[in-house]
Amino acid sequence: MAEHGRTEYATAAGNDYAEHEATYTNVMKLTKVGTILVLTWVVGLAIFGTAGSTFWLGVSLVLSTIAGIVGAARDSAVPGSVVLVLMLIVWALLV
Repeated sequence: MAEHGRTEYATAAGNDYAEHEATYTNVMKLTKVGTILVLTWVVGLAIFGTAGSTFWLGVSLVLSTIAGIVGAARDSAVPGSVVLVLMLIVWALLV
């Protein structure tokens, strides 16, 4: 079999380690924001979808989507988290 040398990532030709790190960081940020966005959709469907209140379901989905877009633009999970907490409070008050 052929003998393979040890791979040196820092010195390999064409390897852009800084770009790999930046891509990984962006993927982790978008994963965090996206997870919170999906959680707000699920909570909105649980609250308003089962109650048959389509208007408030639409409002909650639009509000959570806007919060997700703002969170992705600012690289922050705070807007989505605020909407999620508000929806959980509404759910607790309705139950």
